[in-house]
Amino acid sequence: MRYAIGIDVGGTTIKAALIGENARIYASESMDTPRSTSAITAACATLLTTLRECVHAGQIDGPQGPIRSDEIITTIGIDVPGIVDEARGIAEFSANLGWENWSAHAEFEAALNCPVAFGHDVRNGAKAESHWGITLPDFLYIAIGTGIASVLVLNGTPVAPHGWAGEIGQVPVPDPQRQGCLLPLEQVSSASAIAKRAIEADLVGEDAGAAEVYLLAGAGNKDAQEIIDDAISTLAHGIAPALAACGPIPVVLGGGLANEGAPLCDHLEMELSLALGIIPPPSVMTATLGSRSQVLGAALSAFQRHDLSRQ
Repeated sequence: MRYAIGIDVGGTTIKAALIGENARIYASESMDTPRSTSAITAACATLLTTLRECVHAGQIDGPQGPIRSDEIITTIGIDVPGIVDEARGIAEFSANLGWENWSAHAEFEAALNCPVAFGHDVRNGAKAESHWGITLPDFLYIAIGTGIASVLVLNGTPVAPHGWAGEIGQVPVPDPQRQGCLLPLEQVSSASAIAKRAIEADLVGEDAGAAEVYLLAGAGNKDAQEIIDDAISTLAHGIAPALAACGPIPVVLGGGLANEGAPLCDHLEMELSLALGIIPPPSVMTATLGSRSQVLGAALSAFQRHDLSRQ
């Protein structure tokens, strides 16, 4: 069996993992995400070196004993958040990490001294779900956490003709609390937005998340339920035009809010049936890979690029 190393650069943590073709993670390392691009490339190089040294020392076991260095492909998969032009290898913008027009692909290859399969974090997560998770060929993947991003997957491949593809969280929608005002979708329907509104209403404590709001609603609190209803209804109306344009393909939910499981999926299905009118509502399901999806997707991209380069 072959192995690849995938690296996921997140807003707070960089995760690196040694992953087999069977989608199993055999070893992982992580560190806090630095604030400069040069420090990020250096951190990725350090994580890569650590994993390689563990393999060289025979410390990582595979199905048939210690994994050997010659079983690991040379291409490394790396993904980053924000606005990403994968074709040009440019990380165009990240509000959280502060970069703009960063030549990330070239700098990663220079720092790691090996071929790099460079990509976008959410698109890689969707790709991993398609191949190793829910294994659907066509679906709309929506990651709902601090923000909201989407990926259209067709025939197992994320479709992104532009770096801004999937940034549905930035689309203005009606503010449910102020008539006539608009807010970005992710400020109404994300997990963090649900928690923020409940905190401002003194329904939950300052450190609470969306899970606590769902618990409160489940216990019969009408104010908490109203916050959730506003969030899911707004999300449904926000994604309905995309589903009308491509047809009611399945919707797969990832990110922190997906932990709410069946109640969330059933709720969104119901709201989509209203938002889509005569168009049949799609099935809604949660992603299966959870927080592992993006680093798995980075490794999958490494396998795919490595095989393509050998043809």
